[in-house]
Amino acid sequence: MRRRIITTLALAILAACSSGPPQAPVLGEAFVGPATLQIRQELTSRAALVATVKHGDRLSLIGRRRRFYKVRTSSDAEGWVDGRQLLSREDMSDLKELAERAANAPSQGRASVFELLNVHTLPNRQSPSFFQIRHDQQVEVVAHERAPRVPFDPPDFIKLDSTPLVVKKAKKKAEPAIPRPPAGKPPEVPKNWLDLSGNPDGFVPEQGEKIDNEEPKPQPPAIPMDDWTLIRSKDGSAGWVLARMLLMAIPDEVAQYAERARITAYFNLGSVNDDGVEKPVWMWATLAQRGVSFQFDSLRIFNWNARRHRYETSFIERGMKGYLPILLQGSPATSFQVVVEEKDGRSMEREYRLNGFRARVVGRHEGQVPAPWNEQNKIVSATAPAKAPEKSLKDKAKGFVEGVKRRFKR
Repeated sequence: MRRRIITTLALAILAACSSGPPQAPVLGEAFVGPATLQIRQELTSRAALVATVKHGDRLSLIGRRRRFYKVRTSSDAEGWVDGRQLLSREDMSDLKELAERAANAPSQGRASVFELLNVHTLPNRQSPSFFQIRHDQQVEVVAHERAPRVPFDPPDFIKLDSTPLVVKKAKKKAEPAIPRPPAGKPPEVPKNWLDLSGNPDGFVPEQGEKIDNEEPKPQPPAIPMDDWTLIRSKDGSAGWVLARMLLMAIPDEVAQYAERARITAYFNLGSVNDDGVEKPVWMWATLAQRGVSFQFDSLRIFNWNARRHRYETSFIERGMKGYLPILLQGSPATSFQVVVEEKDGRSMEREYRLNGFRARVVGRHEGQVPAPWNEQNKIVSATAPAKAPEKSLKDKAKGFVEGVKRRFKR
């Protein structure tokens, strides 16, 4: 009897627990883009906090209002987030491929920051920031790019039904019993139409003739551009930051000669002994121009003068149109290669040989400007060889029989 009572009470409790409203169906999936993301109960910044998720966590999408999505976490917490802070499965794969390619790319120097700096998944201010650089942290510089400052357009995470709507054809209205009166004659052009049109001198241009005082058509405003830098952290993560927020970690006693130009890359070519103190020899690439597609317009080598105890220029070349990366050969470096655009517009790869920290060109051959990093993933995937389809058992047997026949024919 007691056992029956306990069983009845347990069933009653289970029934009470399962009497809640059913969960909304899952319409899609997405992944958390930023390092941390807060999920709110409603679409207001002051709404109650439902949960906090981390970068890469999977979310189930159960609703949508414009660019906002209602999501459900793995712990069944439900709330609203901004769709610009979400990544698709393809975005997560691209981010992983970007980190793998950046890990194998040559470093163009180290950089630090003045304050906490957001690292974005794409060269766009509104794209998710999935980690940050601290002021006491240094990162590797991999590449520089220019990108248009346009609104971030996230993918559609919820695929809507593409079935066309069936629209009922409107019934034709019955013709009136009394027909409509005919349209009247249009008014004539006034005699002073030239004065009314803003031509008080009475000048009538001939057919096809252009009026001198005709105002040019307004041109659409130019899209502003931002300079971005691809960086690599110690833990292997790679992302994009605004180039103007980085400080290249070259010593101040050398950086003071930049003459307001932006240092885009620098390298340690060796050292000079000055009374037991090793002083590095630096080479840098700088960009003095703004709004250009190339990454540097000057190369310069600073050698330490042990007699005068100061840095002096041992090599400089200006007026270049150079593209990163700069590839050094040897340890310590004995030569380096750069891709530049010559005056005739051709892209050439120059090889420089170092001779006592002085550089001279020893070779030129056809080169190619590196493609933007965001497009290289598409190029690699498009040019990757497709896997041959596996042969069926019938095709394998047929091939075996044909091979036996060829042997007997011999």
